[in-house]
Amino acid sequence: MGAARVAIAATYPDDVAAHFTAFLKSAGLEVVSARGSGVITAAEVGTWGRDEVFALARAGDHPDADALLLPDTALHTAAYVPDLEAAVGKPVLTANQVTVWEALRLAERRINAPELGSLFTKEPVVQAEGTPRG
Repeated sequence: MGAARVAIAATYPDDVAAHFTAFLKSAGLEVVSARGSGVITAAEVGTWGRDEVFALARAGDHPDADALLLPDTALHTAAYVPDLEAAVGKPVLTANQVTVWEALRLAERRINAPELGSLFTKEPVVQAEGTPRG
């Protein structure tokens, strides 16, 4: 996506978010901000709805970031990605979304699925057979 500067909005406690930040920095990304939310368990994160996800995204965004990262696989985000991107005005990359994108890349498949966010609308795009299920 060409995002060199990112903001992190994590559900994790601050110390875990700091480890994720260090990992990204070691990969050459500039982390312009990182926000932890103090949640300890995936079970708790799994109860979050739209309002909590949007509050997390807005609180963790930073104007200097090229993209906003929501790194928790327990966070339900698939239905919200385009609306999240509209709310913060930049690409939003979620753990589950990026995992699926990478699996498709490894399988040498790409899909054009704007309902899954801008990550799934980048060139080169080859429409996969069938309809993605959400």
